Amino acid sequence: MIATGNERVEELAESTVDQLLSVAERLFAERGVEHVALTHIVAESGQKNRSALHYHFGSRAGVLAAVMNRRLIPINARREALLDGLAADAGPRDVVRAISAPLGLAVVEAPWGADYLSILAQVTFHPRLLGETGVDDALLSGVRRGKRRLAQAAPGVAPALLDQRLTWLTNSVVFALARWARDTPPVGRTSAAVTTLLDQLAAYGTAGLLAPDPATET
Repeated sequence: MIATGNERVEELAESTVDQLLSVAERLFAERGVEHVALTHIVAESGQKNRSALHYHFGSRAGVLAAVMNRRLIPINARREALLDGLAADAGPRDVVRAISAPLGLAVVEAPWGADYLSILAQVTFHPRLLGETGVDDALLSGVRRGKRRLAQAAPGVAPALLDQRLTWLTNSVVFALARWARDTPPVGRTSAAVTTLLDQLAAYGTAGLLAPDPATET
C-alpha cells in the first residue's frame, strides 16, 4: 500500500518528535533538567525548524513530561505484570520488590534506563520541574495497585503511616538506583548485580515499612 500525503506527514512528525525526545532525555540526564533549554535540544537534534519543540510540547516542562511518559509506558506495564505474578497471600517484601524492580531492570535491559533514572531522581527531588504538566496519571496505575497490595499485606500499619513510609521508601529506591546506575560502569550493570541490589532494597524497605510506630510505643 502506498502511503498518502497525510500519512507521510504524520510519520515524519512522529519521527521528529521521537528524535527530539531522545535528545532531550540524554541532555536532561547529562546536564540536568534545569540547565537544558529548548534551544539546546533543537540544536543537538539537528532540526532546522527551531520552533518544532515548542510547537509539540509548549515548554521544557512539557518536554520533560513527554520524556517521562514515554518510558513510563513499559515501566508501568512491567510493574503490572510483576504484581499479576504475585501470590494472593504475598508478603510485604514481595510487593515492595514488585513495585521497585521495573526501575532497576530498566537500567540493565534498556539503553535508556540509566538516563531515565537520572531524570526521575531529579524530578523526585524537584517536583516543580514538571510544572503543572505532570505525568500521565494512567501510567501510575501499577504504583497505586502496589499500594493497595501493601495495605493488604501489612494490615498492622496504619494507612496514613504506611502511605508516608512508602513515599520515603520510593524516594530512597529512586535515589539508590540512580546512584548505582551513575557510578557503575556499563560492564557492571548485570542482571545478577541488579537482582542483588533489588533484593537488598526490598529487605531494607520492608523493615522500614513494618517498624513499630514510635508515636504509639510506651
